[in-house]
Amino acid sequence: MASKRRLLIVAVVVLFAAVAALAIAADLVVEDGKGWDLDVDYDEWVDGNEFFVGNRLALFKYIKGNHSVVEATAAGFAACSAANSLATWASGDDRVPLSAPGQRWFFSGVGKDCVQGMRFNFTVLPVVKLSPSPSSSLPPPPSSSSAPRSSGGSGLAPVLGIAFNWVTN
Repeated sequence: MASKRRLLIVAVVVLFAAVAALAIAADLVVEDGKGWDLDVDYDEWVDGNEFFVGNRLALFKYIKGNHSVVEATAAGFAACSAANSLATWASGDDRVPLSAPGQRWFFSGVGKDCVQGMRFNFTVLPVVKLSPSPSSSLPPPPSSSSAPRSSGGSGLAPVLGIAFNWVTN
């Protein structure tokens, strides 16, 4: 009976991990389908999203020739200048992989699009991978009266770690 219970718990943990992995490797559509356009508040869209390594900005949908997508340095972004751009796309259906953590800057390089607000920047966050640790190296759990309280987060990492250690012991 105990082995069936462990198997069920492992299955639930694996399901949660799979769902989390799918959420991390997401395609993000700029402005949730409104496309790459002058009438969009990109700062608001950025504030409503998190960007992780492994995501892909399947974002830039526009009529070819009306706009472009320029990935710039901080200085190029501030000046709306494509002179020293990192990359440029102009297909009308552009996809940009987020392959490394760090700051990214994008704007439209056509006409006055950038100075009219067709630009945004964000930080790509690293994906934290859980690695199993030998159960002998785990410190004893703190007593309930002295245990620190978490102030946020999903709590998935501690659950996965505890489940892994419990199943492998």
